[in-house]
Amino acid sequence: MASTLLLVYDAEDFRCRRLVDWVGRRDREGLVVTFPYLNGELVRVAPELAGLEFKGQVYTLDMDSREMRGGAAIVPGILMRLPAWSWAQGPCRIPTVAAVLFRVMRR
Repeated sequence: MASTLLLVYDAEDFRCRRLVDWVGRRDREGLVVTFPYLNGELVRVAPELAGLEFKGQVYTLDMDSREMRGGAAIVPGILMRLPAWSWAQGPCRIPTVAAVLFRVMRR
């Protein structure tokens, strides 16, 4: 079973919200927890993310390993937690494939 993934995003950015909506519609297991970066609880929940630039950006933090990723590198971790999309996790380890799907998710 995959651990919970914290998805931190810029709630004021349309593309970031689109990505969160894309994930939310597909996360039937509840393994991806979305968190706007302006939420005052962020530093308590994920101190690793303090000081990062969030304007127009998204980051993930694996809540077990505390591994942090940003940009298109978040795609494999998200897909691992979406059973219907887990087949795409392997191909998305190729940076150009992850970048394409990242753009699709943000449309």
